[in-house]
Amino acid sequence: MNKSQETRRKNEQARRERHERERAEVKAQVLALRRVRDDPDATPSERLEAVKMLEDMKKQYVII
Repeated sequence: MNKSQETRRKNEQARRERHERERAEVKAQVLALRRVRDDPDATPSERLEAVKMLEDMKKQYVII
């Protein structure tokens, strides 16, 4: 494998790893917001903010 192929391979691997980290972060954020939204002890303003943030994330990412 020549130098340019090795560089491409490393860059592709780095992109995949970054993408996976971003997906994991978004998933964690969604789970946390859903917990706040569903928490009976959360204040109405906390719940509203969680719902707003979830709706914004739905627009930005493909989440259900």
